Amino acid sequence: MNNRRRIILIILFLVCANAGSALAQAASDSASVESATWRFEFDNDFIFNKDSKISSGWSLQKHSAVAGSWETLEHVPGFVRRWGKAIPTLTEDDLVYRAGIAIGQVIQTPDDLSRSDLIKEDVPYAGALTLQATWYAFNDDEFRGFEITAGVVGPPSLAEQAQKTVHKLIGSSDPKGWDHQLDTEPVINFNYMRKRKIWRRGDPAGLSFDTAINGNVGLGNLVTQASTALEMRFGHNMPRGFVYVPDPIGWSMHYKALLRPANPRAASFYATLVLRGSAFAHNIFLDGNTFSDSHSVDKEPLVGQAIAGLHYERENWGIHLNVLISSDDVDTSKAPDAEGQERLGTIDVEWRF
Repeated sequence: MNNRRRIILIILFLVCANAGSALAQAASDSASVESATWRFEFDNDFIFNKDSKISSGWSLQKHSAVAGSWETLEHVPGFVRRWGKAIPTLTEDDLVYRAGIAIGQVIQTPDDLSRSDLIKEDVPYAGALTLQATWYAFNDDEFRGFEITAGVVGPPSLAEQAQKTVHKLIGSSDPKGWDHQLDTEPVINFNYMRKRKIWRRGDPAGLSFDTAINGNVGLGNLVTQASTALEMRFGHNMPRGFVYVPDPIGWSMHYKALLRPANPRAASFYATLVLRGSAFAHNIFLDGNTFSDSHSVDKEPLVGQAIAGLHYERENWGIHLNVLISSDDVDTSKAPDAEGQERLGTIDVEWRF
């Protein structure tokens, strides 16, 4: 009997030890997996004491939890998994996968909001209301993403109502020229993006620095452009992956290409600097409506941009502050009332669950 008891006790010990090891591994795996994320993004030019060009915008985004394959994405419709798997280049060994959905609005106005006549020497009143669907695959070395944007420009975008309501609430001047906004037009855009890390230094759990290159192509009647960028990050306990560059809708795509940092229980604090050059073939906010005659201004086809950011992240939430400054994207010799540069501030707040 004693021998039997010893054998049973040994078996129970081994079972418990294996179970404990499995639980510990599961806890470790859980700590290293990026959860589903909600992000609210708010863009405005108030920090530059202006209210013109891209005046404001917002988006509400949801990004799925990271998965090891398109088939194992959680809490997304089946067609999202099938489309992700079908998009060329987005399925590759050693990558993880996410899908995102976002609704957003962007508003553009000329500088003088007190005028009710058509201001031919400045950018048009314009607004867009859009829905974005995004598929992307990444790791700490590379990123591949594809986005479809669909929506509407013109009065159905509700840009006039949104701006007038906000201005009334904050006691700002009432914009008078919305009768001259772009005509109603459906918009659709496709974006494809690739990134790759080219340099990294430091301790991932301490201070570190990395640099990536970014290439992005957009095609559609909202924005048609190609861009390349250098993306730099420096900070403490930085998440693995790539910086998110907040942009006016259509310029780029929405994504959350970060994985848990080396110490997931500790805070991450880091700064970013993105230097980007873009070539624009079409921008509906400057070129006007595609299928009808509308107010437009001559744009500059080549535009340089700098985006600087500060980022603070905890295990279940994060906040990101960015400023964007561009070279002239409007030919001010032909539109003298227009401000040439684009300048925006952005606040992103994230919740993970």
